[in-house]
Amino acid sequence: MLGHYVQTIARMIRDEGLEQTVRYARARWIEAQYERRFGIRTHGDISMESLGIHDPDAVFYLPTPYPAFFQAMKHVTTGGAFVDYGSGLGRILVAAATFPFARVTGVEHSAELVERSRTNIANAKRIDCPNIEVIRTNAADWRVPNDVTVLHFYNPFMNQTLRAVVSDIARSLREVPREASIMFGYPREMDVLMRAGEVIPTEWQKQAIDQVWPLHPVFKSFPVGHNQYRIYHLDSRG
Repeated sequence: MLGHYVQTIARMIRDEGLEQTVRYARARWIEAQYERRFGIRTHGDISMESLGIHDPDAVFYLPTPYPAFFQAMKHVTTGGAFVDYGSGLGRILVAAATFPFARVTGVEHSAELVERSRTNIANAKRIDCPNIEVIRTNAADWRVPNDVTVLHFYNPFMNQTLRAVVSDIARSLREVPREASIMFGYPREMDVLMRAGEVIPTEWQKQAIDQVWPLHPVFKSFPVGHNQYRIYHLDSRG
């Protein structure tokens, strides 16, 4: 294990440089401190194939960095209901539950990740919202409750699934006009939908804020925009 770690660090220094490697090591250390604080285990990446999911729209599991989420939360209003799409092992559900939301809901396709996330939630410490639920379903089939005000995505799916989900968000905002915020990590495809104005009308789109992730290394091999949230503030009240 130690030998593999040393090899990884050496390769990163060679490929990415010492500065980015130090940033990576610091970010990993901070992630571990959050995990200890909350009493959960959510680190690592997991392929869809290993979970038995063969959906071309699905993206592999990789948790949102804690500092990124908490920094982005400074731009949204809490108090309504919160939803995390592709909730994985429950990291964002636990983090969101440290805010005074009425309810925190995770939507996850994988049965294995749902069960593991429920274990994390049961063990979680330092949370203020005890009303946390995880729903196992394809996100495209789930209907957004009409009290949801914050919707979180860490690029969990693409293409038709993303369009179907955003269409249902629009349906909910039409049925009960209100203010809401969409937090989207790596918003490349989402921004195409928003700029088109076909699903979420442009008149509802009041503001878009970009929040670069603090402490996050920027590797040469990563795509542009991978290390930021775009927070879309919406108001469908007409």
